[in-house]
Amino acid sequence: MTQVSLALRAPSANRVYAQAAGALALAEAHWVLGAHQGAAPVVRERMVSGMDALEVRTEEDSSTRATAADSASAATTVRLLASLSATLGVLDVIEEAAAGSAVPTAPLLRPRDLPGLLHHPADLETILRYPGKTNEQFTALLINLAAALSTRRAGLFDGTLSLLDPLCGRGTTLNRALRLGLSPVGAEIDRKDVEAYRAFLGTWLRDHRLKHTLDSTRLTVHGEQLGTRFEAELAPDKQTLRAGGGQRLTVLGCDTARLGQLLPAASVDALVADLPYGVQHGSRADGAWRRSPLEVLRAAAPGWRRLLRDGAGIALAVNRRTLDHDQASAVLAESGLRVLSTDGAFRHRVDQSIDRDILLAVPTNHPRVEQLSALAADQENEIS
Repeated sequence: MTQVSLALRAPSANRVYAQAAGALALAEAHWVLGAHQGAAPVVRERMVSGMDALEVRTEEDSSTRATAADSASAATTVRLLASLSATLGVLDVIEEAAAGSAVPTAPLLRPRDLPGLLHHPADLETILRYPGKTNEQFTALLINLAAALSTRRAGLFDGTLSLLDPLCGRGTTLNRALRLGLSPVGAEIDRKDVEAYRAFLGTWLRDHRLKHTLDSTRLTVHGEQLGTRFEAELAPDKQTLRAGGGQRLTVLGCDTARLGQLLPAASVDALVADLPYGVQHGSRADGAWRRSPLEVLRAAAPGWRRLLRDGAGIALAVNRRTLDHDQASAVLAESGLRVLSTDGAFRHRVDQSIDRDILLAVPTNHPRVEQLSALAADQENEIS
């Protein structure tokens, strides 16, 4: 028996992003649902009373590729649809027959109660504005993709997924992770960005009356001072905070290439990064601004791989004008990372100088690499 669900798509506040939002939502659903269910889902775009939606068809019996742990029940499917970056609501499509007739009438749409996936108000993501800030929906999409590739992806829903943004800027990804109930780690070499984020988060926590602690210390390795270490703990009440049951945020003010020396090996489930575009944004290392995203990737990838668990997932936003897909794949391969997504799989325009895409990657010894590669092949076939 086939279950049909509709995920209503929220409009994007970003006009340019809105033009690509449908295709991106389709690609996101392909990977998120496919990774959880073990096989590519049947998903298409659809209009419902003038509203954009995704139609998802799932079979009640398990796919031959799915494991018992990943076979999605109806409730799990609704939760996954609710977690997609642009989901506004979820409807079940119900076909009912008229009295005394075996022929179904027009399908009925039944709204579903959605699980509460976000732990904090939306203004944690939307208040802070600055040039080059990543669109909030796109940030959510990146996190969802990296988490879906991880063998510990269920941790996205219970707060146990360990997430790293090694180029965190002023904390857009970290804020989304906090809203999801995670305890993320970020790294940023620009001291002004680290301080701006610390000041913003402290003000936000006070304004929302969350119990919290903030602590800044020197960040050193083998006696060398690299920058500052900023940590925050937050909880809804004092008892939870004192018991260590709240969330923890860590921001390391250092070059991303040094992270392999600062964090425990094999401790990260999902790595999400918005790589420097080499146009308006750069990254800094060795005291100088670098404009080549390929060089940043070459310097940082070995350390990133050391931090990743074998079953981790990676989602990297890139500018196709300044970082070639094949070159990036080769550099990541040198560090034991395999790119799954094809060139242009998430392609969309940001402005005249930024033609953005997403690289999805996993460690080469990821236990589900072949299954995920099959999802990539299915997506490539759909695009072609």
